[in-house]
Amino acid sequence: MISRVAVKSSFLSASLVMMSACGGAPPLPEDHQAAFVYGVEQQQAGRYSASAAGAWAYLKGGGEDDPRYDRALRLLARDAEALGLSYAASRWWLDIARARRDATLVPEAIDAIRRLSERGAYDEEGLINDFLAVVDLPKLGPQLEDFVSYTQGLHSLRQLKTSWAQERFAMIHVRSPYRARADYALAVFNLARGKRASAEATFKRLAQLGEVSAETERVIEGLIPDDVRRDALTSLARLSMQSGDYATGLERFERVREELPNAPELLLEIAWAHYYKGDPRRALGYLLALDAPMYSALIAPERYILEALTLRALCQFGPAREATNRLKERYQRALSDLYSGVPPERSSALRAAAGTRDTLRGASRFLEQLKAERTLLTTLSPKLGEGLTAALREVYERGVASAEAQLEGATRREANTLAQELLSADEAVRLIAHELAVALLRGRQPPIGRPPVPPLEEAGRREQGVFRFTGEFWTDELDELVVAAEDRCIDP
Repeated sequence: MISRVAVKSSFLSASLVMMSACGGAPPLPEDHQAAFVYGVEQQQAGRYSASAAGAWAYLKGGGEDDPRYDRALRLLARDAEALGLSYAASRWWLDIARARRDATLVPEAIDAIRRLSERGAYDEEGLINDFLAVVDLPKLGPQLEDFVSYTQGLHSLRQLKTSWAQERFAMIHVRSPYRARADYALAVFNLARGKRASAEATFKRLAQLGEVSAETERVIEGLIPDDVRRDALTSLARLSMQSGDYATGLERFERVREELPNAPELLLEIAWAHYYKGDPRRALGYLLALDAPMYSALIAPERYILEALTLRALCQFGPAREATNRLKERYQRALSDLYSGVPPERSSALRAAAGTRDTLRGASRFLEQLKAERTLLTTLSPKLGEGLTAALREVYERGVASAEAQLEGATRREANTLAQELLSADEAVRLIAHELAVALLRGRQPPIGRPPVPPLEEAGRREQGVFRFTGEFWTDELDELVVAAEDRCIDP
C-alpha cells in the first residue's frame, strides 16, 4: 500500500523533472514535508538557491525534534558552500556537530569543519577554540580522529598543558600528515624549553635531511606536508645561525627560498646570513631588493639596523648614517606618538603598521571574507526568499561584529609588540650612530671581529651587468644582485 505522502512525493518528483526541462525551478511547495523533497531535488539539479529555500521552509514548518531536522541543516550547509556563503555553512555544520541530534551526520559535519578550516579564512574562535578543541566526540573514522587529536593537542600545547597535548598527539596515526604537524609543534615547544638536541633531531627528520633510501622516501612521501618541511628547514637554518655556522644557515635558507621566492621575511634573514658570513655586499643586495614596491607591506625595523651595520662593516660612514636616519623617516609618526606618550593601541600609525603583519593576516582575511559574503547575500536574496535572507543577514551581522572584536584585540596586541620592536630598533640605531662618530676619529678601522671582505672584483662574474636604478627593481634576479660598495676600511 502506498501512503499519501509517498504519492505526493512521487508526483512532486515527476513535476520537478518536467520543470527542469524548462530550465527554471518549480514553485516552492507549501507543505513542509514536500519542501524537504523539493530541496533535495533542487540541490541534485544544481539549483542551490532554490534548494536552500526549500530546506528553510521545511525547518520553519517543524522543529528540532523532527527526524529530518539535521538533514535539512545539511542541505542548507551544502547549498551555502556552493553559493559562496562559507561562514553561514560553517554555522550550520557546527550546529549539526555540536547538537549531535543525528549521530550519523556528525562525521560529515566534522569533516566540513576540517575542510573549511584548512581552505582559508575561517572562524577559528567559534569552530576550533570554542568547540573542536574542547569537546569529546564519538568515533569518526581514522582520518577525522587524527585531525581532531591534532587540533586538541595543539590547543592544549598553546595553553601549556603539556601532558594532555602529548596524549592527544600520541593518538595520531604514525602515517598521518597530522603526525608531522604534531611533531613540529612539539619540537618548537621543546626548543623553547631548552631541549635543543631533541628539537633539532625532529627538525632534521621533518626537513628530510640526510641520507634517505629510495624505499624510505617512498614510505614518507606525502606524510610530511610541504609547509611543515619548509618550516622545519627554516628552523634548522636559524639554529645554524645561532651556532655561528653561517654557511650552513645560508644554504638552508636558500633551499627554502627556492620554493618561496617572494617572501620578504625570508629575504631579510638571508641578508643577515650574508652579513654574518662576511659578505656585506651581498647583504646590501638583498636589502636593496626589499625596497621594491612589492615588499612595501613588510614592517621590520631591524632592516635599517642591518643596513647600518653592513655599511659600517665597509667603513661607508656617510651611507651608514643615512641608514640610521631612514628608520626615523620610515616610522616618524609612530615614534612621535610613542615618545609623546600615546599608548600603542591608540596610535593610528602603529595600528596601520600592525595591520600588515602576518599575525593579523588571518583575522583580517576572515573579516574581509565575511563582508564580501554579506554583500553577496544581497545579490542572492531574491532567490532565497525573505525568511531565509533575514536569518542570514542576522547571522552575518553577528559574525562581522565578532570578527571585528577579534581583530581589534589582535591589533592591540600586535601594536604593543611592534612598539617594543620599534623602540628597541631606535635605541640600536642611536648606538650605531654614536659608534660611527667614534669610528671616524679612529681612522676608518674595520669593526672588531669583522671577517675578511672579499675583493670587489670577486663579487661579480664575467657576464655581469651594471645597473643604475631609477626606481625600478628586478626582484627575480636576486642571485645576481650585489651592491658594488667600496671597502673603505684601513687595517691598523
